[in-house]
Amino acid sequence: MKKVLAGDIAELKFANNVKLSPDGKFAAFVQTSSDLKKNGYRNDIFLIDLSDDSVRQLTYNGKNASYIWESNDTLLLMTERTEDDKAEDLEEKTVFYRLNINGGEAAPAFAVAASVQGVWALGAGMFAFKVQTDWNRPDPEKVDKEICEEEKDYHIIEEVPAWGDGRGFISGKRSALFIYDEKKKDLLRVTEKYANVGSVDVRDGKIAYTTRTYDTLITLKNALNVYDVKKKKNTVLVRQNKYAVGAVAWSDAGIYYTACDHKTWGNNELDKIWKIDPAAKKAEIVYDNAEELAIGGIAMSDTFYGGSAVFTAIGKDLYFQAQKTHLNAVYVLKPGKEPVKLAELSGAINGFAADGKKLVFCGSEANDLNALYVHEKETRKICALNTEYLKDRYVAKAEYIPFVNSDGYTVEGWVLKPFGYSAKKKYPALLEIHGGPRAAYGVSFFHEMQQYASDGYFVFFCNPRGSEGYGEEFADLRGKYGTIDYRDLMEFTDHVLKKYKAIDPERVGCLGGSYGGFMCNWIEGHTDRFAAIASQRSVSNWVADFGASEIGITFDSNEMAATPWTDMEKMWEQSPLKYADHASTPILFIHSREDYNCPIDQGMEMFSAMKYFGVPSRMVVFEHESHGLSRIGRPKHRIRRLKEMNDWFRKYLNESLEG
Repeated sequence: MKKVLAGDIAELKFANNVKLSPDGKFAAFVQTSSDLKKNGYRNDIFLIDLSDDSVRQLTYNGKNASYIWESNDTLLLMTERTEDDKAEDLEEKTVFYRLNINGGEAAPAFAVAASVQGVWALGAGMFAFKVQTDWNRPDPEKVDKEICEEEKDYHIIEEVPAWGDGRGFISGKRSALFIYDEKKKDLLRVTEKYANVGSVDVRDGKIAYTTRTYDTLITLKNALNVYDVKKKKNTVLVRQNKYAVGAVAWSDAGIYYTACDHKTWGNNELDKIWKIDPAAKKAEIVYDNAEELAIGGIAMSDTFYGGSAVFTAIGKDLYFQAQKTHLNAVYVLKPGKEPVKLAELSGAINGFAADGKKLVFCGSEANDLNALYVHEKETRKICALNTEYLKDRYVAKAEYIPFVNSDGYTVEGWVLKPFGYSAKKKYPALLEIHGGPRAAYGVSFFHEMQQYASDGYFVFFCNPRGSEGYGEEFADLRGKYGTIDYRDLMEFTDHVLKKYKAIDPERVGCLGGSYGGFMCNWIEGHTDRFAAIASQRSVSNWVADFGASEIGITFDSNEMAATPWTDMEKMWEQSPLKYADHASTPILFIHSREDYNCPIDQGMEMFSAMKYFGVPSRMVVFEHESHGLSRIGRPKHRIRRLKEMNDWFRKYLNESLEG
């Protein structure tokens, strides 16, 4: 039987962006795969004939991540197919092609002088565009290239956040709403200079969309609007100062949307579902979320790439994806009723398409990889993308081992046994800690964990307090970082060591990223029970992070229940750097140069402290990568990241491990 290796991440295929044809006879989806030669990803569109579940490939150039159905047999692609399609330096340009699913080459449709991020068909040759704009730059059609070339060396910052994860400096940049008339080749801007467009849905020549408007300091609240294309009139339905409005979906019964006011559980409060009559501007809560569903939620994995719709309306009914415990499902909400669960997998669902008669969705069963599924009366798998890879491959089954912590809460957890497991041997083990913290682990195939199990480790992981899917009280860590969450992780480690006697307690390591990186740094200064640690994209000093992180002023102030001016000592108390003088465990730091969620200074501060106090340490920084290195980073960089951690744990846990 073959082992799962670090380099195998480049062999996996990922399904995303599934959409049904208007008549429901076909489903299209994007298959993403690695291109090691170019150190990037290929995206091509595949078609499923739902009459017989046959699948065929429609595109082959690897540049087709974005598309819409224009009719029952035509796709509109946002792509590049020739050298002329590429935008020149300092040029704003997006090219569209039409592809008939019955055969033939894609034909040029139109091009616009704008950087289009999303497209929606309005009918009669009209389209809604979400466009990346920059009010620090002149009109794209009136660019003075000499001035722009010089200004590439300058960054004018007039607002916060100044930079965005993986996007560089973003001061002045907005996603704006435009209308495009293909016949007239006319591009009309709808939103004003400071408005940033979020969710969009269209119906009968009208556009429902959210905006967050600011010119100095970002706000978490936003507005819900409707734009009438024919009348060229915009109407504000929900004003910005009241709610954080999320997803929107236009139905026969009005506009459904998610929203919360952040008053009870802070900035991460779970959404309620609302509906508003655009004509009367009358809004009502149609689902108060008493079940505490995390709408749009999905358990973490490094084998999902991209997504699909998670919130859509058909007729008067709303379909949405939501997480409860470590599982998620697709629900339908009918007027006057409570949500009903339609489809669920033992692993996870990663977006869906619906037409009122069936669901087509991407997802995986427990311990399995990406596939496409259809749900009518029952769920059936119609397209498995990684069958050949899984053939004769060792896949450690996630063994469920929940426990009740010292405060009486049930904490869900799992263990993967090592390749060639024998109860007569002693093995090293690794505690994996998820990010978030309002996130969760599930039991879909997790490549990182599987390659450790193949390499001879026990791997154990859980959803401690702070995790999503277990209710607001369980998830609430505001002002409590490093207390109840740390205790849950240590008690879970005790629980695992007691149950699995084959684990050598002297050879246990831990690793995690983002919040998991914070917790690794915290563990470093609070216990010497681990033999080695790998801290990734971490936070070490909340006081410094407040002003440096893209989300510092919003996330940090909420999570710490303090700012540097209201209670700096409280922020410092929750900062791992404060306890660096107690550190002794060998620790590896991994950071991305363009991670602005957890900026590189956070890892550097902790790394410098380790060197100052003589703790064995190493830091690896990846250029051209963002906060999502482990999930969406360049294939070679993802492999190198795993190699660095593999080498680190072999050095301190078991130098005799093969591979």
